[in-house]
Amino acid sequence: MADETPRKGGGGLQRAVLWLVIAALLGTVWWLASERNERHYRVAAENGQLVIERGRFFPTGSSPSTDKTYAAIAIPAGEKAPGEIEFDDQNALDRWLFDVLTSWAREAAKKGDTHSAAALVDRASALPGLTGAQNGQLASLKADLAWDDAAADVQQAGQLLDAAVRNLQSVVAGKGPRALDAAKESDRLRGIAQSLKPAK
Repeated sequence: MADETPRKGGGGLQRAVLWLVIAALLGTVWWLASERNERHYRVAAENGQLVIERGRFFPTGSSPSTDKTYAAIAIPAGEKAPGEIEFDDQNALDRWLFDVLTSWAREAAKKGDTHSAAALVDRASALPGLTGAQNGQLASLKADLAWDDAAADVQQAGQLLDAAVRNLQSVVAGKGPRALDAAKESDRLRGIAQSLKPAK
């Protein structure tokens, strides 16, 4: 009866398969961690700006967002810079940014700076992850700013009309060939300017 010798060929194959399985698991974990980090956002104040960073496709690290919607935002003068904050998804970031931007816009509008307020509202309206309630607030804020702009335009128009009336009165005082036409036009513009003044 011949001695039986154990077969050694299968052990190397089993080790190779085990290493392949381990490598596949590590690759899967790396890929999942990278994908999760890529959906991660970080907001921090740097050099008078609110900088939004997005996670890279790597388990750690982030870099400033290249998306125009999330470009750096200048912090308005007199406003307190928010502390560093992180978000696990874009919707949470959008909703937080909305609150910050509209708060700054309201403060700018109170100070009479409707241009800055409108720019902040435009930035807020570009955010894709807003709730229905936030979109309603945005529409209301835009309407308020449009009203303020209209009032400023009417006031400016009244000032221009007053200046035109003064010039026409100078023509009338000069008693030149256009004095009669200037008097009529002056009366007409004075009536328009009076109609632009708010009722008491």
